[in-house]
Formats: sequence, structure tokens, C-alpha cells
Amino acid sequence: KQKGNQNYINARFRSPLANYLPYLVPSQVATAHFQLVLSRDHRFGIDSVPIGICYAGTSDHGFSRRRLFTAVPLVNQYPICSILLENPYYGLRKPPDKSRSSLLYVTNLYIMGEALVLETLMLLHWCQKMKLTSAILHGFSLDGYMASLAFTKWPDSPSRQFYENKASQTSYDYLCERNRSIDSNKIVLNLIKDIIRLLMDEFTSLYNYSRSVQSNISNAMFIVCTHDGYILRDGIPHMNDVWPGIHIRYIPHGHVNAFLFNQLGFHHTAAKMLQRQEPNVKLKKHLNISPIFVTTPKNS
Repeated sequence: KQKGNQNYINARFRSPLANYLPYLVPSQVATAHFQLVLSRDHRFGIDSVPIGICYAGTSDHGFSRRRLFTAVPLVNQYPICSILLENPYYGLRKPPDKSRSSLLYVTNLYIMGEALVLETLMLLHWCQKMKLTSAILHGFSLDGYMASLAFTKWPDSPSRQFYENKASQTSYDYLCERNRSIDSNKIVLNLIKDIIRLLMDEFTSLYNYSRSVQSNISNAMFIVCTHDGYILRDGIPHMNDVWPGIHIRYIPHGHVNAFLFNQLGFHHTAAKMLQRQEPNVKLKKHLNISPIFVTTPKNS
């Protein structure tokens, strides 16, 4: 589909997770859907062009929001093309028993994460074949976290599974030891609490995932909102401890207004990090785009 100066290509493929763990993946989730946003004059498979895989945020169904706020500005301003990957359980991948944006089970969130990791690896290999390089992974809020998960596995083999992560062994050993010391009448309730605690603490922490190679980490950046009420500040590892050498920028905003009022800054940073990993890539320069304001919180 052509619209203005862009070409939109809708595509789909079978999620690798549906092959590894078919009993956990609903049929709708098993098919990964994405939209490719290219400049109108791009010769697909012939011209080499930088690409960004943009992940969907919480409650983001379809491609229109990311296309409007991210993909179209990037392709017009730099140009950087985009792959908009649909989240499992949302939009075209929404099971019929799911209501609105709520996930039915906590475990759906972890299935979503692992599915996106494997799908990203497939897309990155495909991008290389289609001359969609260099590539960056980026997102805001939940989609930034999913981009980080996928980043930990590149360039590892797609066969390396989530259950090989050290978090799974830690969880199993902890639960076994914990259950030996509790009264049998409290086992069920405490076991549920322990499982939820471990899921939230162990399986979501990037500290428990393998690190990407150091050369990749030096090309990555976190933009942190100093007034973000959704993000814990105390009792968690600093990102420099999780990924030594990572670039971190702080902006004085909350969770929502950062998304609303810093889009140009996010675009600028995506282009800058892409240029850092591939200095020879040709990007347009637009003087209207101001760099993100940088500050360092007192507790960092």
C-alpha cells in the first residue's frame, strides 16, 4: 500500500515459539504479524537501508499509533525504515477469549516476551537477506523492555531458549527448598505467593539474562524519565551494573508526558545510536531536531 511518500507492506510468519512450545501458544498468537514501512522510492531487496524494529507498548493494538508517532517521522527525516511487530495477545494476534487489553494470565506476559525474542531473531536474519541493514531495536515503556530482551539474544542462536536462562534454575531450586520448610497447611497459598514473587523478580529482571556482546552494549542506550512513577528506583541494580558500558540519558518527565512531548528526542537518539554502530550509514541531517535534555539524578 502506498500513502504519501511511504510504502506499507503487511506480512506474517509462524512464530518460532509455536514450534518449540505449541501447547502454550494459542493459534492466533502463533502467527506473527508485522508492517514494514519503507520510503516510496525504495527498491525492496536491492537498495540497502537502515531499519528499526519498533515494539508495541501496553494496550497498543495494530500498527497505526507506532506508524504515526515513530515510523513515518523516522523514514521522512533520516530516512530510517521500520518494522512494526504486533505484540502477542494484541491486535491481529488477540485470542477470541481475551477482553480488551487485559491478559488472562500472568504467564501470558512471559510467553509474549519469549515469542518476541525469537521473532526478532528471525526478522533480523531476514533483514540481512533483504538488505535492511543496519538494524536497531527500540521502543517506549513495555516495548522498550521487549526490545531489551531481544537485544540480549543477538547474535546468539535462535535455538537458545528462555528456560535455559539462570532464572529458571534459581526459581526451581528456591521453591523446592522453601516448600521443605513450610507447614503443609500453608503450602498452597505460600507456593502461589512465591511463584508470583519469583516471576516478577527473577524472570523480568534483565540482570538474570545473558549479556549481549560488549560491542553491542556500547551501541545501546536507555532513556530514563526521572519522574516516572511506574519505575522502581531503590533496591534494584543500576543499569551500568546490568550492562556495563551502556549509555544512559535522563529526562525530567513522567511516564506519559515523556511519550507525548519527547518524540523528536527519541527519533534523534534512535538515529544517533544507529550512526554509532554504523558510521558509514547515510542519514539526513535536520537542524530542527533538538537533542534530548540530559541530567543526572542525585540518587543515580
